[in-house]
Order: sequence, then structure tokens, then C-alpha cells
Amino acid sequence: MKASSTKYLLVAPPLLFFFALSLIPLLLTLSLSLTNVDLSGEGSWVGLANYRDLWSDRIFVRGYLNTLEYAAIGVPIQYVLGLTLAVFVSQFQRGRRTLRLIILIPLMVAPLVVGFIWKTMLDSRLGPVDDLLRHLFGVAVPWLTDEKLAFVSILIIDTWQWTPFMFLILFAGISSMPREPFEAAYVDGASRWRIFWDVTFPMLGPASIAAVLLRGIEAFKIFDVVYYVTGGGPGSVTTTTTLTAYFTGLRSGHVGYGAAMTVVLLITVMAFGSLFPLIIKFATQRRGRAFARAVGQNLAAARLTGAGA
Repeated sequence: MKASSTKYLLVAPPLLFFFALSLIPLLLTLSLSLTNVDLSGEGSWVGLANYRDLWSDRIFVRGYLNTLEYAAIGVPIQYVLGLTLAVFVSQFQRGRRTLRLIILIPLMVAPLVVGFIWKTMLDSRLGPVDDLLRHLFGVAVPWLTDEKLAFVSILIIDTWQWTPFMFLILFAGISSMPREPFEAAYVDGASRWRIFWDVTFPMLGPASIAAVLLRGIEAFKIFDVVYYVTGGGPGSVTTTTTLTAYFTGLRSGHVGYGAAMTVVLLITVMAFGSLFPLIIKFATQRRGRAFARAVGQNLAAARLTGAGA
């Protein structure tokens, strides 16, 4: 009994510190979202009025939809590229450390530095990308000022920065796999594609779920690169929920309204974090049942063949 009490006493201080850092700001944000408080601290209780007004706010809706698009488009692309790089690097016995280091360089760079690098590279007047295009094809592409290309440019920058994160988790998953299933597949004469699809990919399930879940949660919070590269423009084409909340709450002074935006984003992230594992679990169980049916059909066919013989 004494040992058990000691354990709880030792764990209590860091837990209290964690809850203080997490719950107090959360509760403060929730309470602010129900008011029309400004930067001066003046305001009154408005209940759910802020949340009602959000969905008629064109800028917020545009930023919210952009955030969903960044996550829905960017994360799968980063996963596929990260998985491709992880499988590619795992084939090397020599030079593997050097390749890993090169691939991880974008992840080591601060987000604002990433923004500065890409804003310089994509500048239509002085950037090396457009300079190269002018010399080769005689055209200049307005990467950051065209409405469609600006969104694509942010996706490219985000993918360049975060694909190494996917690679890191998936490569660790591949490196920790046992060799016996692969050796058995080689002995059975399976092709490389079949080995990847039937052995490597299913065994990467836990690592894949962790990578997509962590990266997806982070993608919803995209701010730094958009803020520095485009500032949400042109117009509000590349704006996000976090950027809109920042401009609304800290630049325009509508703290309560900005807090409501962050609460909506928090609910969205929590929904994604809760539903994604359930969807993966359902898909895995469905695939397992399909595999079991296929095995049963093959066994039944084998028995019939044996009986006929």
C-alpha cells in the first residue's frame, strides 16, 4: 500500500504541471469563445453567437475549407512519397546513413526559414525557378500571385518540408520488421510487388497509422509557411483557420470571435483523431474477412480437386 501511494505521489507533480499547461488555456479559450471580448479586455457574454456567425463568415469558411484541403491532399501525397523513399532507402546496405541524412534535411529547417527559402525561390522577378523557366521556355510562372498556383505552391512547400517526417516513421517501421516472412516469400517465388503488397505494407500498418495520424493532426495547424510566403493571399485563396484566427483575434482585436475559430479547429482535429483509427480498423477487418473467404474458397477447390483425382 505504501509503495503504491509513493508511485502516485511521484507521478502527481508532472501530471499536475501537464494539466495546468493544457487544461487552463483550453478552458480559458472556451470561455473567451462565448464572449465578444476584445484586446482591451472589455466585452460581454454572447453565448453561442460567435459559433453561429462563423458559418456566415466568408473568410472563415474559406480558411476552414482550405485547411481541410491541405490535410486531405497533402497528407496522402506525403505518405506515398515517404513510403516510396523508405522502401527505396531500405534496399541499400551501404550509404544508408548518408541518404537518411539528406532526406531529413528539410525536417531540420525551421518553418519560417522554409518559408523564406521557398518565397525567394518562387519569386516571379528574382527567383531562380522562374529565371530557369525564362531561359528554357521563355515564360515566367506567377507561383505566389495566381489564385490556383498559390494554393499548389503551398502544397509543394508543405510536402517538401513534411515528407521526411513520413519517411522517418515508415523507415523505422521497415527496419524493425522480422526477415523471416520476406525469406519465405522469396522461397515461394513471389515477385517484389507481391512481397511489398502482401508482406511489407500490411506489416507497416501500425507505423502507417501513427505517421498519418500525427501528420494529419499537424496539417490542420498549418500556419508558419502560409503566413510568411503568401500571408493567406492572393485574397483569401491560401488562408487557413489558424491564420484567420490570428488575424481576427490578435490583429483585428476580436479575441472572442477568434477564440471560437480555434475551438472549431480543435473539434475538427479531435474528430479526425478519433475517427481515423476506427476507419482503419474497419478497413483492416474487412480486408481480413475477404482474405479468409479467399483462403476458404481455395481450400474447398483443393478438396474438390483431390476428391476428383
